[in-house]
Amino acid sequence: MRIFITGGTTGIGNSIGQMFVKNGGKVGVCGFQDPSEITGLPIGFTYYQADVTNESALKNAIDQFAIDQGGVDIVIANAGMNMPKTLIPDTQKGKVVTQVNVMGVIHTFSAALPHFLKQKHGHFVAISSLSGLNGLPGMSYYGASKAFVSTFCEGLAVDLHHENISVTCVHPGFIATTFTSKNTHPMPFLLTQDQAAEDIYKAIINRKTHLYFPTVPALFMGLLRRLPRALYYPIMKKDLLKLRH
Repeated sequence: MRIFITGGTTGIGNSIGQMFVKNGGKVGVCGFQDPSEITGLPIGFTYYQADVTNESALKNAIDQFAIDQGGVDIVIANAGMNMPKTLIPDTQKGKVVTQVNVMGVIHTFSAALPHFLKQKHGHFVAISSLSGLNGLPGMSYYGASKAFVSTFCEGLAVDLHHENISVTCVHPGFIATTFTSKNTHPMPFLLTQDQAAEDIYKAIINRKTHLYFPTVPALFMGLLRRLPRALYYPIMKKDLLKLRH
């Protein structure tokens, strides 16, 4: 099995890649760093330099991986970012978050699709977030970008099933990474990278259209999503969980 993962040099993408390698997979990962800056990649990983906001560079990376491996079976749009939380949303930083989290997924899908169509099979995976289910304090841009990913994948799953192309959208809660280590607010039901990677790997192998986890936060966010907005707004404006800070 041949798997390409954006942002797979570290974090959850790296852990997912290691799960595939343990099961005989060949993994390509990309990042914006120069190859000379990348050290300690696990055995079975190959690094390709590409910033996900650069469509042509990302296409070249996935194309080259397909050439090197004789095709590509799974492409995982994992690269993402958040921004430091402020009382007033930072528009300029929000633009960067949107470029990475939204356009990065679009560019990844655009680069993978021709390969999937040519070989008449493929699996596109994108990492969204439980925070994309609701507008949360201090997370306007991040939550909106992840909401796009969720809706985008849902539409792709409908459009591409007749082409033998599977689509999986992953909605994780809090995962212990360098990404979340800077958070000062509570992170209930925090998972390790390995725990999250195992759940995501199983969802991909079983070709699930979506994965929401951990269970309790997923149910809670689903409940908030169904809450009448007349009740939702007063609750969120109080920011009881101190998410904004």
